[in-house]
Amino acid sequence: MHINELSKISGIHVETIRSYRMKGLLHPAKLDNGYYDYSLSDYVDLTYIRKLRNFSLSIDDIEGTFNSSIENQIEVLNHKENSIKEQIEDLYDQLKYIEFEKQHIDESQTSKDSEVIKAQSIDDKIDFYDLSIINEIEDLPQITKFYRKSTPTILIDKDLLNGECRDMIIPLKIGVGSYRYIFEQNHMNIPTANNTVPNGIYLSQVLVLDNLEKISLLKLKPLMDYAKASNTPFVSNTTAYLISIKNMNNRPLYYFRIRACIETNNIKTGRMSCLGNDCNH
Repeated sequence: MHINELSKISGIHVETIRSYRMKGLLHPAKLDNGYYDYSLSDYVDLTYIRKLRNFSLSIDDIEGTFNSSIENQIEVLNHKENSIKEQIEDLYDQLKYIEFEKQHIDESQTSKDSEVIKAQSIDDKIDFYDLSIINEIEDLPQITKFYRKSTPTILIDKDLLNGECRDMIIPLKIGVGSYRYIFEQNHMNIPTANNTVPNGIYLSQVLVLDNLEKISLLKLKPLMDYAKASNTPFVSNTTAYLISIKNMNNRPLYYFRIRACIETNNIKTGRMSCLGNDCNH
């Protein structure tokens, strides 16, 4: 049969069939007029190639299996099987963190600036404010996953939070943060130059910022008043993690949630199930 006929019954483009022939994957007879006569054997080969391509095998892999032993063919398929399993695991991981991101965004819709929540954290929060040190993290292929499981952060000194709440402007530091167990799960070293917010009881408040370089201390008044009223000073520098960005009148508004520790402990809550907004105490 002519190549056009084979293309029609197989549903595979003529140029694709021709490329397979040129790679030696198809073996049509060459006629005296220069055309190729494709047989049912070529159709079978083509159908099998298409199946392997649907397993996401490359043409080079397929070409290799056609010219190798049964053991090598199984090895190629085993390698692809393991690769697909890794992709499935990664997709499930993406789904989990998409759910957490949805929770973060929902927080920005339902929380008010003045609302303070007391909660139990799920683990130490590790933040970096010298962003160049992220390059110290070993196993750089894990960086993509690290960013999936991290978020931009701002740093506020505990001495300011424990001091007098007055009308003053304080500078902000911008960084990126994640949880200690994220590093442990991914076998990543934690650079020593970090800010750690310890696991424990913390106070939380949403901040809506239009400037990431500075903030009025009065914005933190609900948090500071709550701590003073309950006689619970902050025990570490605090972090606020980004939960949403909204554009208002062509200007971004940044919604951050503060996590300010007032009591350390070693309680480990449901971790992954609670990661979206930690766990209410």
